[in-house]
Amino acid sequence: MNPKAITFDFWGTLFTEGLEFLAKVMPARYEILLDACAEAGHPVEEAEVREAYRQASLAFEEAWRAGEVMTTFDRVTRIFALLGVPYDPGLVAMTARRLEETSLLAPLKPLPGLEAVKTLARKYPLGIVSDTGVTPGRLLREHLRRAGLLEAFKAFSFSDETGFVKPKPEAFQQALEALGVEAKEALHVGDLPQTDIKGAFGAGYSWAVQYVGHRHENGQVQPTHVIKSHEELLSLL
Repeated sequence: MNPKAITFDFWGTLFTEGLEFLAKVMPARYEILLDACAEAGHPVEEAEVREAYRQASLAFEEAWRAGEVMTTFDRVTRIFALLGVPYDPGLVAMTARRLEETSLLAPLKPLPGLEAVKTLARKYPLGIVSDTGVTPGRLLREHLRRAGLLEAFKAFSFSDETGFVKPKPEAFQQALEALGVEAKEALHVGDLPQTDIKGAFGAGYSWAVQYVGHRHENGQVQPTHVIKSHEELLSLL
């Protein structure tokens, strides 16, 4: 492989949420929703909030698999509807923002070989092509900054900012244009066969490496290589 630039997925490739993150963030999100319901004059029980949040998460997954973007605003709108809370766009927007900010309550868990990214950044322009959920791109940048990795990346394509989710070619093209390279000159690294591997090849990439340091899913499209640690990239390039 001889790429001129490399793009990475974020979730399941560079970082994952981890137990500490979930232990601190999820209770905070439920509390925010409880407070919002009370502010709207429609108090509910925590069990109701948890179930509404779960159903909204399933709706998000369904939209994502259909290639559609569901913002946190959309998610909160759905949660309020499930709970019978009167629609107030101002309250929805404020609640969505508060839910997103909980993402900074705990650090994310770095995945194996992440330090190799700094080494790669000395030779290749790097970008991120990632779908986002409740944690938007602006906060993923902050997590990268806290991990000392923000400066390693020169381009970002987050679905909440671009309006495109993988495997749509536009999701990759946003980052490639910022990096100043053509798709055929680029390598993508990601963990999901359907969105990362199939998506990268569909966008015209010459190489797509599947990262299995967090999970290993099989897909119909075969990657160029499979790696368990980003350190392995150093010997492949």
